[in-house]
Amino acid sequence: MTNSLARVLAVDIGTSSVRAMVFDANGKIAARARICYGTVRPAPYFEEQDPDLVRAEAFRAIALCLAEPGADPGTIDAIAFSSQFYSLIAVGADERPLTWNILWSDGRAEKQAEALKAVHGPLGLYSRTGCQMNSIYPLAKIVWLREAMPGVFAQAARFVSIKEYVTRPLIGTWAVDHSMASTTGLLDIRTHDWDTAALSAAGIERGQLSRPVSGLAAFPLCTGSPLRDCGLRPDVKVFLGAGDGPLANLGSGASGVGAVNIDLGTSGAARCIVDAATTDAEANLWCFCLTDRLWAYGGIVTNVGNSYQWLASNFGGAAGANDDEAFAAMDRHAAAVPSGSDGVYMLPYLRKARAPHWDGRLKATIYGLTADHGVGHVARALLEAVAYDLRTIIAIMARRVAIHSPIVLTGGLSKSPIMGQLLADILGRPVGTPASGEGSIAGAAILALAGLGAIDTLAFAGGAHEGRLFEPDPSIADRYDRGYRGYTRLVEAIRTLELEETGL
Repeated sequence: MTNSLARVLAVDIGTSSVRAMVFDANGKIAARARICYGTVRPAPYFEEQDPDLVRAEAFRAIALCLAEPGADPGTIDAIAFSSQFYSLIAVGADERPLTWNILWSDGRAEKQAEALKAVHGPLGLYSRTGCQMNSIYPLAKIVWLREAMPGVFAQAARFVSIKEYVTRPLIGTWAVDHSMASTTGLLDIRTHDWDTAALSAAGIERGQLSRPVSGLAAFPLCTGSPLRDCGLRPDVKVFLGAGDGPLANLGSGASGVGAVNIDLGTSGAARCIVDAATTDAEANLWCFCLTDRLWAYGGIVTNVGNSYQWLASNFGGAAGANDDEAFAAMDRHAAAVPSGSDGVYMLPYLRKARAPHWDGRLKATIYGLTADHGVGHVARALLEAVAYDLRTIIAIMARRVAIHSPIVLTGGLSKSPIMGQLLADILGRPVGTPASGEGSIAGAAILALAGLGAIDTLAFAGGAHEGRLFEPDPSIADRYDRGYRGYTRLVEAIRTLELEETGL
């Protein structure tokens, strides 16, 4: 039975910021706080963050949110977490970090991923773990640590994600929700337990990983936790929740089986909720856990908001601007250019290319420039490239899952005045944006409410509030069909060139 009085504090540990919000069972937001931080790139394809900084800022964001007038911390029933996927921190016996947090965008383990593929075959352990043999996954990153930093590897008592590092002082134990665990490449997504062959491939013991638990399992908040002075009740519960990707489906209202969410932030992804672990013979798309009985089938596009920000900073006159300002500047440029970008293509692969190509050799490329083009053409071409890659992902997805309409769009780029229509036109499917604009953090709140028994389904009691709906424009369908074919041919041409250059 729905308890409309239940209130939860949801926390989203993102790549560029941590956010905290208080939700009620109807999805109304009573208070919010956000703290931004940066990343460090110490070498090509390396990308890291200070885990102690992120942990401290997470606790500070929670305290700031609870200090807001509408928060009323004494009425909070639970705290729930969403987090970026694929991160890795080696932790010593004293529970202090031996490394910085190696991020999802870090591509240092490319060689190790290829070596794992050579040993375990092209599909690797995918049929059990739902994860490709790729440098994005902690499995490959652990092997990199073993080979490149053997001293650190030998000292490591355990290997954890940033969410585990943040929640450890709150719950008093090392635990990881099934969703986060399933993106390590080390979990059997059907048994929800660590996979023996994957552990062997990584060269680690089961005890060096956290205990896998349901994201709906309630933990008591430690009496000595860093949140003890925030006014929370002694009986407040902590839910580990899930990863930001599948939670974006819940928060956006795309929570039913067959519902698709496209989430475009720093990176991007298209995910479909399924009621059985779903893999394919070519290992094109990953499959991650959401709850004990639901999974997310889809693919990550690693070059989205980060590439848009790079373009704005280097060519769009927005150097030093925050994401909102940079995106707004680029949107103005891109909106002045017609569909198809007057023949300009951009391959946005400034960071390692994941889905749908899973080819780390791909590099960013701008093709078709003439003296008649400007920065707006490149900006729009970048957005179109993201949509073209998503079109491929959704086509693969649709072979195995009956996809519902409309596709729900969330994330920072969902606020772009042109992205919703551009996606609808390139995908040839209706695209809707939820009224709240929140995805992952709202999904964390929903899981906590479900864990408390305050809601009957994985949706706010009031249901999803619809925002805008974008219908495909049939008058430009042919133009984008030609553009998609040109884009895919360019990708294959660049892959061939890189193959010849590297000799791989």
